[in-house]
Amino acid sequence: MTLRHAVLAFACAAIAASAGCARGDAQPPPSCTPQVNATLAGLIARDEPQPADGVMVCGTTLSSSRPQRGGPHGGHELIPVRAPLPGGTYALVEVVTNDALDGVVTAPRGASVVALGQYFHTSARQRPYVAGIHETHCPTHRGGAAGYVIVNGVRYGCGA
Repeated sequence: MTLRHAVLAFACAAIAASAGCARGDAQPPPSCTPQVNATLAGLIARDEPQPADGVMVCGTTLSSSRPQRGGPHGGHELIPVRAPLPGGTYALVEVVTNDALDGVVTAPRGASVVALGQYFHTSARQRPYVAGIHETHCPTHRGGAAGYVIVNGVRYGCGA
């Protein structure tokens, strides 16, 4: 093995390890800052249509959470989060929890929320939300993050 190959192998291993830690073992931030939402802001800015695992959002609820009627994947709770973004702007993000996998997660108006899960692109019928985060529980698909939701300091989902 040449030195070049050894360096390349080390770099690849380091990148893979850091990606795994960021997606699977991401710890909640000590406080909600625009930097916490930087990855989400990038996805929103480029209007990313594809889902992305391991995306975090933090912010404050604009109103109380509300239930979404059950479907093939069970009942869900919708949590409207106003997330601060780099550059001094805000985004309205829909955090969607699964009652069967996360437990019933409710949040009052003005609650502090941190969520880790899968980003999804919202549709016109989901406006005014500009993005969503779901899969906020232990992974149910290959590559999924060990997701969670924290509402006013109480953790739900993976690691709760």
